[in-house]
Amino acid sequence: MQELIQILAFAIASVLHGITGMGFPMIGTTALAFIMPLPQAVAMVALPSVVMSLLVMSTGRKRSLMAELWHYCQHYKLLAISSIIGGVIGVKLLLILPNYVLYLAMSAVTLYYVAQGFLSLKGKLPELSVPTTPMSMAAFGLLAGIIGGSTNAMSPILLMFLMSYTKDKNEIAKASNLCYLLGKVVQVILLKDRFLSFTYTNWLVLLALTAVSIGFLLLGIYLRAKISIDAFKALTYGVLLLLALKIGYSGLQGLFA
Repeated sequence: MQELIQILAFAIASVLHGITGMGFPMIGTTALAFIMPLPQAVAMVALPSVVMSLLVMSTGRKRSLMAELWHYCQHYKLLAISSIIGGVIGVKLLLILPNYVLYLAMSAVTLYYVAQGFLSLKGKLPELSVPTTPMSMAAFGLLAGIIGGSTNAMSPILLMFLMSYTKDKNEIAKASNLCYLLGKVVQVILLKDRFLSFTYTNWLVLLALTAVSIGFLLLGIYLRAKISIDAFKALTYGVLLLLALKIGYSGLQGLFA
């Protein structure tokens, strides 16, 4: 039963990741964290996340995959470079600090962002807009990298910046997945000891979850082209709300444990 719940969680996360360009690392890590330590769960999600980010980057392009990666690296180089630096810091924090502190901070920021976003869609508040200067891009990339490296929850920080920077949902998905890709490569390198400790069963589970994820990711990418930008934003805020509540709950559990 536990395995079926995990597969279902990964399937849902993959569809949402295909539509919105985010959610898989956070939901996948949460699903696995119920049965294994957080550092191992982060490591388990890293490899399928690399594959999924490459798939997102490879869809809807008019150039080769390498040219597509280079294009986004050039256009979002400050975001990418700073997220790599932040990712290194985040993995170090993952191994030495209690995660509930990061969980609670991330939940509070995400809930504020979601509330602002939903109210702006209803016309009750102006849409949240953050500075999109080069310095701001670097700052958001660094913060997203730190959070992503330590908790796999970099999505809200990236979305705050990217939704102010562009209104193109495909560009938002690809730019965010460039950062996910780079962040996961950092995790794979720095958490190599965790991979070396995987059992045969761990690798079988990893392969099965990766296969499920790829199939449902492609379904999500197909659905993305069918929805409007407002529906895209509403779905994104909905996913972030669920993730924020789960992260906050995990943080409170750790705080009062």
